[in-house]
Amino acid sequence: MDYSKSEAKSWAKKNMKGLEVPIFPSFTPNLENLDEEGIRFDVNHIFANGFTSVMAAPEVCGMTFEERKQFVQIVCDEAKGKMHSSVSVMQDTVEQDIEMLRHIEKVGGTHATLAHPVQYYPQSEEDIFQMYKSMCDSTGLAITFYPGRLHTWHFHPSYFPPDVMRRIAEIPNVVAMKVTGGSSVALTVQAFQLCGDQILVSDPMPDRWFFTIPKYGQQWAGAGPFYCMQTPENPRIVRIFDNLTNGEIDKAMDIFWGMSRPGPQGSLADSYFHTGIVAALTDKYAHWCTGGNGGTVRQPTGRLYDYQKDAIRAGLKAIGITPREPEEEFYVGRVNYAKGCRLKRYEV
Repeated sequence: MDYSKSEAKSWAKKNMKGLEVPIFPSFTPNLENLDEEGIRFDVNHIFANGFTSVMAAPEVCGMTFEERKQFVQIVCDEAKGKMHSSVSVMQDTVEQDIEMLRHIEKVGGTHATLAHPVQYYPQSEEDIFQMYKSMCDSTGLAITFYPGRLHTWHFHPSYFPPDVMRRIAEIPNVVAMKVTGGSSVALTVQAFQLCGDQILVSDPMPDRWFFTIPKYGQQWAGAGPFYCMQTPENPRIVRIFDNLTNGEIDKAMDIFWGMSRPGPQGSLADSYFHTGIVAALTDKYAHWCTGGNGGTVRQPTGRLYDYQKDAIRAGLKAIGITPREPEEEFYVGRVNYAKGCRLKRYEV
């Protein structure tokens, strides 16, 4: 790492800028093994889009813990020298989260997005703080605090207890906070007011950047599936963020409204960000449509239905992006399809 634990906050202020996107695992066509070439292809496609950080998301589908670690290692290795590499750390237990944090540090990850493990239920606000502090204390990594997917509604109507939010921001290696996609604007404002002097606050919703950047100086956003709305040839979302950072609000506004489409759904960005959920297969399909590797993922995961694919393709066409063909390429993965792999045919 390029920083010590005590330098993490100043390092982040200087270096964490721009947009971070998630990357989901690719598998061989029979889903038996990770597809290393496909994963590396996606890392490089993400880099070509102009994003500054890639976040491995190993929790989104069925994998053994060792496969998750292997996936993280591939992503961190391919990202070296190109952009920052992060990992979403929200495994089954606190102990697994700590093991993953140590693994990220070992394989050269830049930072980690730390969230709530599945098998943990806080019974008090102090429980939340102590759990987070114990995980942060276990690593020298810079930590992005992610309050999403937590059992915290009953502690405070804002979704997350404000006092705990501030205390977590004061932990030495906590350098940033990602506001949950789809949360209220009030929570975003609260996060900036409580923590903006201590850490970087990220709201990943593109429409909110029009006030979070000019008013609060937001310099980093993510992780979000921004590659679903642009291509390396026309990096719309990157340009919106960069224009706003440079004070060119009118230019950013023109691009944003150019991404709108007629009908009640509003902008294409709304389709991806206002759900507040992770849909790995849906995001992978949209990323494949704009040039990514694609490929299905193991269960358990959400299914990909025809109406979802039709909506994604229609939205992309409406903003001038021609989705990839043929669809069989998505199901085996772009890299494998280029090698001649095809879906199995069964004849009676």
